[in-house]
Amino acid sequence: MGPSHGEDTELVSLVQLDDGRYRLADGVDRTAAFSLPRSLIEKAGILPIRWADGALWIAATEPVDPAVLTETPELEMVRWCRTTLFDFHMARWLVFGAPGTAPAPPFGTIAAARYHLAPDDLQRIAALQDQQGGQFGRLMLAEQLINGWQLAEVLAEQTGIPAVNLVTGRSGSSSSRALDVAWQLLDEAMWRHYEMVPIEATADRLVLAVTDPFDVRGRVALSRRTTQRLTIVITGPRDIARTLAQHYQPQDLAVSLTELAHTQPEYSAVRTVTRRQIAIMAAVAVVVLGLIVWKAEITLAVVSSLLAVGYAILVGHRLWIIHRGTTEHQDIIVTEEQLAHIDETKLPIYTILVPVRDEADMLPLLTEALSRLDYPKDRLDVKLLIEADDAATLAAARSTGLPSFVEVVVVPVADPRTKPKACNFGLQRARGEFVTIYDAEDLPEPTQLKKAWCAFQRADSQLACVQAKLSYFNASQNLLTQWFTAEYGAWFDMLLPALHNSHLPIPLGGTSNHFRTRVLRELGAWDPFNVTEDADLGIRLYRAGYRTAVLDSVTYEEANSEFVNWVRQRSRWIKGYLQTWLVHMRHPGQLRRQLGWRGFWGFQLAILGTPLMFLMNPVYWFLTFLWFATQWTTIQHLFPPGIYYLAMLNLLVGNFVFTYLNIAGAARRDRWDLIPAAILTPVYWSMMSLASWKALLQLVTRPSHWEKTVHGLVNWQRVDREVVFDDSAPDATFTA
Repeated sequence: MGPSHGEDTELVSLVQLDDGRYRLADGVDRTAAFSLPRSLIEKAGILPIRWADGALWIAATEPVDPAVLTETPELEMVRWCRTTLFDFHMARWLVFGAPGTAPAPPFGTIAAARYHLAPDDLQRIAALQDQQGGQFGRLMLAEQLINGWQLAEVLAEQTGIPAVNLVTGRSGSSSSRALDVAWQLLDEAMWRHYEMVPIEATADRLVLAVTDPFDVRGRVALSRRTTQRLTIVITGPRDIARTLAQHYQPQDLAVSLTELAHTQPEYSAVRTVTRRQIAIMAAVAVVVLGLIVWKAEITLAVVSSLLAVGYAILVGHRLWIIHRGTTEHQDIIVTEEQLAHIDETKLPIYTILVPVRDEADMLPLLTEALSRLDYPKDRLDVKLLIEADDAATLAAARSTGLPSFVEVVVVPVADPRTKPKACNFGLQRARGEFVTIYDAEDLPEPTQLKKAWCAFQRADSQLACVQAKLSYFNASQNLLTQWFTAEYGAWFDMLLPALHNSHLPIPLGGTSNHFRTRVLRELGAWDPFNVTEDADLGIRLYRAGYRTAVLDSVTYEEANSEFVNWVRQRSRWIKGYLQTWLVHMRHPGQLRRQLGWRGFWGFQLAILGTPLMFLMNPVYWFLTFLWFATQWTTIQHLFPPGIYYLAMLNLLVGNFVFTYLNIAGAARRDRWDLIPAAILTPVYWSMMSLASWKALLQLVTRPSHWEKTVHGLVNWQRVDREVVFDDSAPDATFTA
């Protein structure tokens, strides 16, 4: 803060006579007057006159104590100057109106008059402002009483600052060298945070388009980096978003594709298998083949024994999960009472990434799900990520009437065509302190964002992610959806909480995982070449020393109800687990040091063990069938006496354990109607084995190919509406 001005303070003229009329002098910018609250200006007898030379210039007729600016602590550099009493009063009249002129009406009054709003609408927004805080205009925008351009028009009328439409109007000399330099003064995240863009520039002057003329933080940040005179015009939020999108698109695309590969290449699946891993696998294969040629019977018996022991360990691991999952509750629970005591004025901006592809029909469902979120709408930052060549979804998004907090982000076409690439692209444009992902068909619990925020507030900074639980709203549609739902109950209610409670790495789900945005960017976000980017990110979080917890909040999705579609989805998941294992096992010693012995073996059992079981099952099923069909003695030699009994135990106990795990998962969610389907879990395994062998083949031939899951196959007559919706809530309605 600069010193108070004394006798040596510069004397400046604020007005000049032009054709018999007074106007503001050339060195005075009326937009600077809105850098301080009007009440403070009148109380202190001061007038901000320009942003220049890295400071806000403030004129007064008498010495002023700098302490008067304690109401605006963001102002770091202030230059004081003296002026005459005549100039001071005349300049204030030219900016705010002559004495006796009524002050500019409040935002709501202007908006109501311009756009014929009802008094009840203003009262509703006023009540919302009392409850949530925020600006009146932004709340009106969030409640869809006005649009973004109308917000800019009202602010222009209220302040007298020109409004500029950056979409259809002029946008300055965008090709000038000075403007290119101006863009480099701040990075993309800062331009987005302050919601402003440079639109005209010369060597000594910079014109900024802003959404809020009263927010000086952006000009303070720029004043630290340039001595140019800063002046502003007003524009709409979507004008800012579109301008930033056009300017940063090449950079955002490059980052979304290559950030992880460039900064942490050892964690990138851009190349799934390294030369060293190929050499090791080739050497092992040669040794095993050589041993088979030399002593086939003994070698095959040893290999079979090792696999049987490994399978038994996996069965034991699942038994341990059942014990931990059924006897301990380690979810983060946020009660209704705690939710009721949240001070909503303190809730931060929350970014929601929604990658969609070929899902035009799902947008009405998505729009309703987002609108039902119990979170201040003026602090929602939703990025609807649509591929540039997905014409149908783009057209639907532009005609659906999306809420103002939803920004359509067009993702340029580039390989790999994966969900993580789209999420990385959207993350570059995220403004939120926290970020989560929802799929197009997701129906999250309305209070989920608040619950996630509470979880982060309770914990230290090492808690980087909270994973909400997933379930399905069409569990009763057919046998496949019943199996799927029981499996998810076991996974999210038993396995993940057990891993969390045991301080083991957690493979994340593909949606409803909530992150600290800072940590996500620090880690390089998602790997665009890994087709289970969520599981991979969960391991990388753990390796970096961060924690993941499970949140007691449910997001309902559409269970895959069609067999071929299910195989495509499941094979992608299993392929991604194999990718993740290969990537993180490039340096086993380093992985062991970072995870510890418990974490290292937990990683092996969760990431490799899951697909390995499904790959092994049909082999043992075939051998069992072959033995009973042919009594081939070679098969008998594969199972020495001790191993034979262990394999029998695997067959009997393994079937029981995995069936019971799904039964317990259904029971934990009070879905007793799913128990008959869960009893048939071994049939479900045969499907998973088919998907696993398909995944193994694709791992070799098309490792980063993303097989899209088709949504919208729901039979709406079989939707479990009583599970998804609380009919007692007045807003809990949905039209299929």
